[in-house]
Amino acid sequence: MKKIKIYALAVLAAAALSQAAHARRGEMLHEDVFIPKGQTSGDVFTDKSITVEGVLNGDAVSVGGASVTVSGEVTGDLISMGGPVYVGGQVKGDLVSMGGPVEVSGLVEGDISGIGATVKLSGTGRVEGDISALGGTLVKGEKAVHTGETRNFDVRAARKALPRVLRMMRSGERHSEEAGPLLIGGLIGLGILVMLSALLTGAILLILPAVFFPKNTEAAAAAITGDMWKACGVGALMVMGFFPGLMLMVVSVMGIPLVPFAMIVYAAAAVLGFTAFSVVLQGRFFEGIKKNGPAGLPGKAVAGYALTAGLIFFGKIIPFVGGVLTLIGLMLLCFGVMAGLGAVWLTRMGTRPMPIPAAAPAVQPQVPQLPPQEQ
Repeated sequence: MKKIKIYALAVLAAAALSQAAHARRGEMLHEDVFIPKGQTSGDVFTDKSITVEGVLNGDAVSVGGASVTVSGEVTGDLISMGGPVYVGGQVKGDLVSMGGPVEVSGLVEGDISGIGATVKLSGTGRVEGDISALGGTLVKGEKAVHTGETRNFDVRAARKALPRVLRMMRSGERHSEEAGPLLIGGLIGLGILVMLSALLTGAILLILPAVFFPKNTEAAAAAITGDMWKACGVGALMVMGFFPGLMLMVVSVMGIPLVPFAMIVYAAAAVLGFTAFSVVLQGRFFEGIKKNGPAGLPGKAVAGYALTAGLIFFGKIIPFVGGVLTLIGLMLLCFGVMAGLGAVWLTRMGTRPMPIPAAAPAVQPQVPQLPPQEQ
């Protein structure tokens, strides 16, 4: 894999969570990987931490939110999802981080692509490729060296570019025979780019609760598993009562200052709830196909989200049956949001387990006593 770009991270993340897609790398490891100094290893694909002090001759992939430390050498690409990355040695390929900070005090010969990740070049760190950031920042020390370019992608830039393209189409109608295919291809590419950016943004939002609030996420997921229909019913009531509740706050002078707070809490509950639903969904999916899914909680959340987002995304580009796939994906999304909201309410934002109604005591059958027999 060469020159991994930031616009392909959604496909890369989904592939990293699928064992079938990584069949050439072997089975996913569910343990920490340590390559001591003086030893050499091949490709590594794990949901735990990776520490390289020797030589890793291939690609290194960590999808469990654990740390990745390279003080030796990685000859291929380095991919991390949710965990911090420290490079004090050498990475000859590209480096991709999704949701975790990156610190380079050694050498990265390829590109660095970060989603929601702060990239820091410290000490005498050196990056020879380009650094692409989506929702992240670049911090460069005085002695650090970056010979490539820095690219910050913003969805708003694509939105601003779309009207310009449309004006070009209207003004260039007389050259439509020459420019038409090019403009159509550009519009299609721009639409796919915006859709991928929206999907990546959703993946970042779902990773945050799994990384920073794992116990709350697990409690909400347990509530969905325990009584999914009850959680969905409570969530439906929360959805129907949201806007009427806001109107009551607006009408009441004392409640107006609480409106922004209520919206923030509701949005946080929706994100936490859908993260928990994604964890439950991927568990049911991998259980159904009789395969082992990701072991880390962030990997489970992204895998479940990829199932829903994949239906919507591929439904938009596949003809004929695409509409059915999109409809299924949207229905799954709505159901997941309602079930997640209900689970968050029942567990009080995942701070306590869902109360289980006490079982009624079993009624012991009364055995009639026979009168004593006369002698």
